[in-house]
Amino acid sequence: MEFQDMGLSEKTLLALAKINYVEPTEVQVRAIPEIMSGRNLIVRSHTGTGKTAAFGIGIVERIAARKSKKALILTPTRELAVQVCKEVRAIGQTHELRVTVVYGGASINIQLDELRQGVDILVATPGRLIDLTQRGAIRIGEFDIAILDEADQMLDMGFIDDVTSILDQLPKQRLTLLLSATLDESIMSIAAKYVHSPLTIEIGEIAAAETIKQEHLETTDREKFPRLLEVLREHADMKTLIFRETKMGASRLQERLWQRGVRAGVLQGDMTQAMRNRTITDFKEGTIKILVATNVAARGLHVDNLGLIVNYDKAQSEEIHLHRIGRTGRMGHEGKAINFIQRKETLNERMSQDHPDFAWMKQGGAGSFSSDRPQRRGTRPASHHGSRPGHGGHGERPTGERSHYGAGHSGRIAHSDSNSGQPEGRGHDSSAHGHENRGGEHRRRRPRY
Repeated sequence: MEFQDMGLSEKTLLALAKINYVEPTEVQVRAIPEIMSGRNLIVRSHTGTGKTAAFGIGIVERIAARKSKKALILTPTRELAVQVCKEVRAIGQTHELRVTVVYGGASINIQLDELRQGVDILVATPGRLIDLTQRGAIRIGEFDIAILDEADQMLDMGFIDDVTSILDQLPKQRLTLLLSATLDESIMSIAAKYVHSPLTIEIGEIAAAETIKQEHLETTDREKFPRLLEVLREHADMKTLIFRETKMGASRLQERLWQRGVRAGVLQGDMTQAMRNRTITDFKEGTIKILVATNVAARGLHVDNLGLIVNYDKAQSEEIHLHRIGRTGRMGHEGKAINFIQRKETLNERMSQDHPDFAWMKQGGAGSFSSDRPQRRGTRPASHHGSRPGHGGHGERPTGERSHYGAGHSGRIAHSDSNSGQPEGRGHDSSAHGHENRGGEHRRRRPRY
């Protein structure tokens, strides 16, 4: 089936041609006619299958034909709200529909001014929508189409009370569409109460798209950053999105990349909305080809020609992983994902002389070490004050390791064998530094020189 076979208006077909929507995807073929006929839907399909255009085309047709009055689209994140608004505006451009987006982190006064001009389709995050409703700027009861986009993430982020509060204010006679990547018990309980007599459409298995090639890269924590640099060099011609779990981790990795001459942007939740929008624009336009981001970019971020996803930190769930890698390989295009798999260091790696924990030896204290033999297991040499393991003093301390500092100048060692409870002495004569071995059966005096 083609778009021309769906009974779409000439104006909508013209808009689709302008944005180069030529051939409908499976979810569009199955959902658009049902939405146009006024059927409530539950749609489950993975990211990148064209769900936004499916409901966008359907609701534009209904409002343009005056079969419905207004549509409300709820999304979990600002980025997704902006993306949905942009796409629905493009679909409805020839109908001159007023499509507006409201979300937290942006000027509420500007949004109030836009709402005063009227709205046909409103895209909103739950918190800002409730705020504007309480100010009297929006009457939720006027919307007779309700769409819950990425409903599973909306509930995962703790919006269930806000969402149900909003749904309770909608008119009973309405068209309701629920779209999600998964259909678990919590989603179905919401659907049972708010989506009456729905048709359920499920597209594909809950798995990565076949167009995405995944590779797994096993590395220790110490090797991660050098291996990342290798990956970026090998894929220098690709737009690359690198995922980290925390905001601090994302910012710190961006800083390290810049220190190595790699121009990279960062996208994380502590940034103002203006900064986030500018970063996304720079990435889309190619001003920056590498972006380090937290999971705020896992959904709703659509970037043309995004060739590589790097999961520098493992996702906390399979669902988040699928959404991350779903930023590439979209709409039938090929994509690639490289997943870093962390392993523990072997004993030989841990005790090697080029290990960062031995950096203090290269700062003037190596001469005090009287033997090249490795120390016993369970003991690490002291790090010099002010230095971190890593590269150029800006590395990240391996997860789970404690810092051990020397008690004096860099040539002095203060440590103990936490496994045996005995002082460490192998490969090192502690008496040479003016202190005695008090853990053994005898005392050794300082030699006379």
